[in-house]
Amino acid sequence: MCDDECPHCGARDMTPYESEELTTLIEEERGEFVVLWSPETAEHDPDYRELGRFPSREKALEFLSADG
Repeated sequence: MCDDECPHCGARDMTPYESEELTTLIEEERGEFVVLWSPETAEHDPDYRELGRFPSREKALEFLSADG
């Protein structure tokens, strides 16, 4: 993370004290678990792309752990 403008108050050159990893997500959709990934080129706004669909969250997590 780098210093940036605060999204809540607009203060400049603020250092984040916490963050949430949103590069990969698992979303449930109609009984399937969809693995989504946003590349670094997306920068400030995510550009999610579907990597796969799985019958369970466990299978989706296995896929992500094998990817690394």
